[in-house]
Amino acid sequence: MTTQDKTRPRSGRRRRAADQDGAALAEETRGNILEEATKAFVAHGFEGSSINEIAAATATSKRMIYYHFGSKQGLYTAVLEAAYERVGAQKIGTKQTSPTAMGALRAYAEDAFQKFHANEDFVRLIMAENLNKGATMRNSEGVRQRSAGNLSRLEEICKAGIAEGSMRDDFRILDLYFAVIGVAFHAVSNRISTGISLDMDLGAPDEIAFRQRLVGDVACRYAAKTDISE
Repeated sequence: MTTQDKTRPRSGRRRRAADQDGAALAEETRGNILEEATKAFVAHGFEGSSINEIAAATATSKRMIYYHFGSKQGLYTAVLEAAYERVGAQKIGTKQTSPTAMGALRAYAEDAFQKFHANEDFVRLIMAENLNKGATMRNSEGVRQRSAGNLSRLEEICKAGIAEGSMRDDFRILDLYFAVIGVAFHAVSNRISTGISLDMDLGAPDEIAFRQRLVGDVACRYAAKTDISE
């Protein structure tokens, strides 16, 4: 065995840095697996993705994937929950850039658009999950909690708007939520089909900026007592 062979890391194992403890290494390994698995599931779906290929793309091994996630289904569930966490971790709509509820509503809507645009993999995973009749989401408490948290924030904004007199009180907050998510989601989910059928590039910078303002306008005009937006 040559000196080069002796110093080469073994395939499938991540080497620990001198100042890195076991917990940090495990977390780094888990993150690496999730990153590569996300790419695979988005590109090929659950059935079309191979644990062997995911392992080959990581700095770990198939054995370690099963150690961390238990099964292919466990890995897919973790990928889906991590996608929700990435979007939710940026706390949609919590940036209080305006002292008014209407300003907070616009921030909520525009933040939602930005998060969907910045996390296209999330949108693709949700599209696939809908085609699969929500089989994985049904068993994920984390997904339900994250969605409930986003809706709860919107409810707080609307209650403040009604109290200050800028918002009407005769609409369902859930419908406002659907309007925001619908515009934000469509700009990502239908980007390719819209480009082909209508010769529009929804990924162009000016189009992205316009649609981000549009989702804010839709939310504010829907909730406002009069046809105004901040």
